[in-house]
Amino acid sequence: MGCSLSLTAVDVTICVSGLVLLLGGDLLDCWCLRRPVRYLALSDRVREAEFFAAITGTLQALSLSGASALYFFLSGAEANLLFVIGALGIGAVNSAIALPLFPLGGMIKLGLYGVTPVVLIGLQAIRSNDLNVLYFTDTSGSMLLICMAYMFMSFTKSGLANFRITQTLGAKESELKRANQRMVSDQKELRKLSLVARKANDSIVLTDPERRIIWVNEAFSRVTGFSAKEAVGQKIAELLSGDDESLLLPQDIDEAVGAGKPFRGEMVNITKDNRRIWVEVNIFPVHDASGEVEFFVGIERDVTEAKKHAEEMVQARHAAEQGARAKSEFLANMSHEIRTPLTGIIGMTDILAETGLSEEQKGYLRTIAGSSQSLMTVINDVLDLSQLDAGKMELNPAPFRIDTLFQDTVALLTASAKQANTALSLEFFSETSLSIDADQSRLRQVAINLIGNAIKFTKDGDINIRVEIIEAAGGPRLKFEVKDTGIGIAKNKLDKIFDRFTQAERDTVTQFGGTGLGLTISRNIIELMGGRISVTSKLGLGTTFLVDIPVKLAADLGSEEDLTAPVTEDFDHLAGLKILIAEDNQTNRLLLSKYLDGLPIFLRFAADGVEAVSATEALNPDLIFMDVSMPGMSGLEATRQIRRLDIPQPTIVALTAHAFDTEMQSCLKAGMDHFLTKPIRKQAFLEWITKNARKQDDRPAPPSLSNAN
Repeated sequence: MGCSLSLTAVDVTICVSGLVLLLGGDLLDCWCLRRPVRYLALSDRVREAEFFAAITGTLQALSLSGASALYFFLSGAEANLLFVIGALGIGAVNSAIALPLFPLGGMIKLGLYGVTPVVLIGLQAIRSNDLNVLYFTDTSGSMLLICMAYMFMSFTKSGLANFRITQTLGAKESELKRANQRMVSDQKELRKLSLVARKANDSIVLTDPERRIIWVNEAFSRVTGFSAKEAVGQKIAELLSGDDESLLLPQDIDEAVGAGKPFRGEMVNITKDNRRIWVEVNIFPVHDASGEVEFFVGIERDVTEAKKHAEEMVQARHAAEQGARAKSEFLANMSHEIRTPLTGIIGMTDILAETGLSEEQKGYLRTIAGSSQSLMTVINDVLDLSQLDAGKMELNPAPFRIDTLFQDTVALLTASAKQANTALSLEFFSETSLSIDADQSRLRQVAINLIGNAIKFTKDGDINIRVEIIEAAGGPRLKFEVKDTGIGIAKNKLDKIFDRFTQAERDTVTQFGGTGLGLTISRNIIELMGGRISVTSKLGLGTTFLVDIPVKLAADLGSEEDLTAPVTEDFDHLAGLKILIAEDNQTNRLLLSKYLDGLPIFLRFAADGVEAVSATEALNPDLIFMDVSMPGMSGLEATRQIRRLDIPQPTIVALTAHAFDTEMQSCLKAGMDHFLTKPIRKQAFLEWITKNARKQDDRPAPPSLSNAN
């Protein structure tokens, strides 16, 4: 617009040239600001952007100064410096407006616009070699120029001041907006917290430092029955104690509140309708700016039902413990009542085996021994079940010949197989030693269970037992397989046959009998040994059980003695040994006397615990075999009394039909030295005496009576 108006006074060539120069500078500046400078600013390279913008701004200012110089020099004598200053003044105003936002660019432009008139006058003076050009205007023009300069300075100063004020107000406005936003957010949060506290399921109570209620939520009224109007202003302890003055006595909560400390615990509250409820209380203080307690927040939860449930659980646990004790006592009594006569049967079988018998009689005797062993297996199954439930089953490894074990087991079960018209075959496939170190009785129990099970379910068929010891990566392993051609097991029943009291089909129990414990106990014994048992079967075609157990090899033990072989032991070193046997069962006394018949010892019997204590004082025996369960005074009490006697203490060995670890611990705690379980075989009994009996000279001195227990 300025160039268009100047056409009336300036040559058109000068106007067009100046317009091109001005537009070129502006376009270059705008393009740079919109492209590279903007890119640098968005890339957080602000200092580079400012520097680049200062350069392009300088070029834009130079275009205006150049256009002014073009007019000034090409117009010659007609050039008016005031026109130049006015044009530069327009650019200076523009720069002054941008100065607060971009000080660097604004100062450069203002400097250029201020220097340009001076440079133009100086160049004109040099060019004309006339200093008169320095007087470029008259007095009125000078006054106008000074006024323009003053107005420009005032405008720039006020613009900077206004910018600072605007900036400050903008910052305060932003801060006020943020404060308002925070206040709105806090109000929303307070409303939420208030709603949560009011609608919470737990009782929430606010009390002052004197424990007077200042606010309660709806749950408090719902639980206690007291409305907010009734509660506010009341002391909480007095409100919730009812007529029970004991609840007003000093408690831990009063001590904590008095010290301004948190408290957590359980207490009794009495509701408006006089119900006693248990509440879990959590109280914490809220302090003011000075650190003083402003109020307390109490959160109470009704735990009456939980307390009731806990008490019921305690009672249920006591009932379960009593049931477990009753079960244990029942099993112990059953074990005792069955093992006691069984001791007589097995013992008399051993004694009868030492008499002159024909081969037919020996066969009968083996049948009696096998039947006794079968009865013992039933007893052991029941006791093992109890031990499994209690997790107390233990292993007692010892060296034995594996071939002898399976040969004896097959011989024991041959009669049963013949009754079922079933053929039993035993094969050994081991190239290594057949002597191993393991729990022989437990392994025999597994073998009897599996082979006996196969006989039970196989009629008019075959049962093959294959035994081998193989060398594996982890050491030797015993593998034995029991394969029958019996009724088989359905595929969908295979995973259940190891469950206790379970058999494949419901009618199996009726048809074949059995408790369903054998396989369960066998699996647990095998797993206790670190092995595994598996089963494969086809319905109607037969079943195969495979047992795989890690074992330790032992030195070859040679052939084991036959059942009917007499005991041939040197007992001369027992000469003069005094033995007292306390046993209330007459059959067992007869049996043990037959066991010891012919030995160079002095033997005496006692029928109960009282007689055993008296006999000990009179005889001063070297060795006492003490039955645990006797009428009048038990073997445990008799042992305790004997240990209090001022005599050289004998070796006391428990003889009991209670085959439980707890029974053993009770015997040892009472003062007994060893523990033997009935039924007792003759050879094992004599071997124990030979290895462990001590005469009076070898016994310890009598205990100090002051310390005796």
